[in-house]
Amino acid sequence: MSTVQQDFKRRLARAEITASAVHPADLHAASNRRLLRARTAICEFIREQFLLMGLDSALAVSLRVGKEAAAKLAAIPDTEALRTADEALTHSDLDDDGEAVSFVVEKIERMVAIYREGVQPNFASVSVAELWAYCIAMAEVGSG
Repeated sequence: MSTVQQDFKRRLARAEITASAVHPADLHAASNRRLLRARTAICEFIREQFLLMGLDSALAVSLRVGKEAAAKLAAIPDTEALRTADEALTHSDLDDDGEAVSFVVEKIERMVAIYREGVQPNFASVSVAELWAYCIAMAEVGSG
């Protein structure tokens, strides 16, 4: 058996041991907290962009998910140590979701292109993803 094959088998065994050591409930909780952090950050970005554009973020009903996510994180409480642990737990899980991430990025990019052309969303009824795309497009247009 070659050194490369031995190294591969050793790495595979180590990965299997690591994967089996993580309890599915812990992975689910870590993934959920990462989702809450992402929702909070995206909604905060949207609110900041609305402020820069002179828009009232209260018009964007879907931004309530960001407030709800922030409240859930505050109740945990969400510490730097917890964020680091969640990153470590979910890192390999995120690598497996490359296709899903690509799909979302492509969808956002398509929406950005539409909004860049001057289409304005109905703030009261669009999703957070659409608001995010709108804000990205307006930031790009503004920076010229």
